[in-house]
Amino acid sequence: MNSVNIPAIRGVIGDMVFYTTTFTFTQISERVKKIDDELHTSKSLNEQLQRALTSNFQSISDYIITQKEHFFNSLVLAIYDGDPEWNEMEVNFKGEDYYSMGFLKLNGEEKIFPVDGQHRVEGIKDALIRNPELKDESISVILIGHHKDKEGMEKTRRIFSTLNRYAKPVSTGDIIALDEDDTVAIVTRKLLESFPLFMNERISDDKKTKAIAEKDMKSFTSLIKLYETNREIYKYYTSFRDRTKRPYTKTRIDTFLRFRPAQEEIDNFERYLTVFWTHFSGTFDGMKEYLASNEEIPAAKFRNREVGGLLYFRPIALPQLVISILESCFRKNKPLSECMSDYSKLEMCISKEPWKNVLWDATNRTMIMKNATMVHLLLMYMYDDSILKKTELESLKSRYAKVLEIDLSEIDDKLRSLRS
Repeated sequence: MNSVNIPAIRGVIGDMVFYTTTFTFTQISERVKKIDDELHTSKSLNEQLQRALTSNFQSISDYIITQKEHFFNSLVLAIYDGDPEWNEMEVNFKGEDYYSMGFLKLNGEEKIFPVDGQHRVEGIKDALIRNPELKDESISVILIGHHKDKEGMEKTRRIFSTLNRYAKPVSTGDIIALDEDDTVAIVTRKLLESFPLFMNERISDDKKTKAIAEKDMKSFTSLIKLYETNREIYKYYTSFRDRTKRPYTKTRIDTFLRFRPAQEEIDNFERYLTVFWTHFSGTFDGMKEYLASNEEIPAAKFRNREVGGLLYFRPIALPQLVISILESCFRKNKPLSECMSDYSKLEMCISKEPWKNVLWDATNRTMIMKNATMVHLLLMYMYDDSILKKTELESLKSRYAKVLEIDLSEIDDKLRSLRS
């Protein structure tokens, strides 16, 4: 491999010297290898690190290929062997001398591996195979020295674990506010500015929590729960659109939302979401009254500690209701308006059966959070018990009997009473 002089900036943090520079995609492909025996002498531990390189690199490759505006944060690369040579330049700027800039000479015999960014490295390599025209694109890298003795391995392992342990994933709130690839985030932001149900303090704007503060008597739901609910709607929208035999999985939806589609597709989902929430706002009695209210605290009647309020004014239950409606449309092949109208006739007051002890603790006048996934099964049973799969029905019976603290033999009569 040929030698190369790479412009860089030298820095020091703690007892670590590092160099900040850029590598072209070609240099990443040619010079950076997977982690092998640099961090452990144990073969099994090295194999464990290799297994950690999941197929996620493929989605990174897809992102590079399909998203024109792709961008990544810096790779942290460890370098050892060979004979890296730092050639410092003296730069005088406005009377100040600077000595941190220069050229790092690599003779091609160095061994370089990723301490942070192994999926990005493999994604870049794969994308370059698929599209060689990417060869001159570049990514910022931070180079650190590595030694393959006991102390050197320990030091690099510490950096590796620190970077991975303290790396914070992007919060849901930040995705909603900033993501320009996630269709649901894009459309949710737009509707926050244009759809009546989501305007004028009707959505709690706390980006850190899914819950609504007890003193908030204005909001319909929270921003994060609105996004999560819209994701569920998107799942069924894409499944209806593609005429799948069953709704798409969460993994498939995650994949769809990584890449910004054509504007036409975003517009189509916006229209579908607008239709859904228009029906919802005009079908459920509580929603109609809430939107028509001139009260200073319009949500107080529908979410309170005295009687609990209505199911769909509770963030934990709203997505479950939406799932129930759309899953019923999917299984029965019925129009959305018809299913939603049928669901609006079901009991929605959480201080009444079947929601007592499922969603509402009447003694302490508090929400019960642990039964959220059971809610949509109960709703679907109340709507039409024949659409539940056998496994779903058995799960519902077992869990509902446990919640009510009754014998399993009594649960059939209890469930039937909900449909009478």
